[in-house]
Amino acid sequence: MAPIADAATVDLAVGAARSAFRESGWRERRAADRATVLLEMGRRLDAAAPDLARLLAAEMGKPVRLSLDRELRGAADKFRYYAGAARTLDGQVTGASPAHILDITVPNPVGVCALIIPWNDPVDLAVRKLGAALAAGCTVIIKPSEETPASTEALMRLFDDLPGLPPGVVNLVHGPGEPTGRLLVEHGQVDKVSFTGSTGTGKQIMRSAAGTLKRISLECGGKAPSLVFEDCYFEKAVDALTWGAFLYGGQSCTAATRIIVQRPLYERFVEALVERAATLPTGDPLDERTLIGPLVSQRQVDRVSAFLESVGEDGGTFLTGGTIDGLHVAPTIVSGLSPTSRVATQEVFGPVVCVFAADDEDEAVEIANGVRFGLGASVWTSDVTRALRVTRRLEAGDIWVNTHYVRQSETAFGGWKESGLGRELGISGMQEYLSHKRVAFDVLPDFHLKTWWEAGAKNSEEERG
Repeated sequence: MAPIADAATVDLAVGAARSAFRESGWRERRAADRATVLLEMGRRLDAAAPDLARLLAAEMGKPVRLSLDRELRGAADKFRYYAGAARTLDGQVTGASPAHILDITVPNPVGVCALIIPWNDPVDLAVRKLGAALAAGCTVIIKPSEETPASTEALMRLFDDLPGLPPGVVNLVHGPGEPTGRLLVEHGQVDKVSFTGSTGTGKQIMRSAAGTLKRISLECGGKAPSLVFEDCYFEKAVDALTWGAFLYGGQSCTAATRIIVQRPLYERFVEALVERAATLPTGDPLDERTLIGPLVSQRQVDRVSAFLESVGEDGGTFLTGGTIDGLHVAPTIVSGLSPTSRVATQEVFGPVVCVFAADDEDEAVEIANGVRFGLGASVWTSDVTRALRVTRRLEAGDIWVNTHYVRQSETAFGGWKESGLGRELGISGMQEYLSHKRVAFDVLPDFHLKTWWEAGAKNSEEERG
């Protein structure tokens, strides 16, 4: 168990970050120098990845091959991406000014940033925030989840004795949302909060941050719909949505949790989905043959169990799964529920997927958009025209066509509706850590308003004379 940072500890961490921001020269350095630090972190993380993968598998339950190849190698790549992105920072000069005015807009680091990390990707989601913030010239305080403190701390220890990184630029505090998270969000010397987690906690952070009008970025819950049309590439769609629903034990904000199938294809598709779910290798997350591991904790199992109990109450039927063995929840497919039922509208964060039939595009889109979330979605069709038409209508920030779980460092990620505010990854992700300053230079020897006033007065006198 990690120690819980109290108010005094949070003050020390924030104070160190504030001093480093003001005095270390980190924010004034050439972007190329900050990039060198990020490149070295990418190298260190790549070297440490095999050991970190075993730690992550043991602590969080994510199978070791997924931990290594999908999370840790991807996180190292994000450090390298932001090393390059740091060197793209530029401002703007307006060409609309009169000749004696130079009017420029300059990007500046926003300041001290509190980065609050979830447990489902405790390294990768930390790096998304860290890489962008450090590239922009900010200083940071990281707070890992209390469920996975060791995995995030192992990442943070890679910053030890890092050439070119001043003391105080990167800081770590442990603890739950109460008190540690709240203390960070409410702290008067924190300029920005970036949070990944539940929508409920995101709303609470918004309320708390409003007291000092902090900048905030929120990547919150999801309930991703997958719209499957009768002209889809059938085998690929079945494979992708089986994995999209149950990979990571469903503990992903963009898991395929609602599969909406055009009615003529519904029975065949659902039958294949049930058969394919039974083939996924489950077991010990430290076994390289395991694809589906346990849930992160008993608390998460209890949460998923409560949703499973609601299925019968809401008129649903288990087509497969619905059982729990220790921390392992069997891949579960549910039919017969209303699109407005609890399991169909709330984020379960477990291996549970609802299937629905839809007569046409309009009904499929209506079901897809009928929840308060808008993070991820996918569309399955061989008709490009239909794909374009449907993606335009979907209320989601991240949409896949004929695939699932494609994520790249170069492209922005974030939600609509109650799935959050702001973006991570890509240049947009770095922009979240910048404030823009407008500076206007006037090279004339006289003040323009005085000149204007005197010229007007002279004209008036001439007119009267």
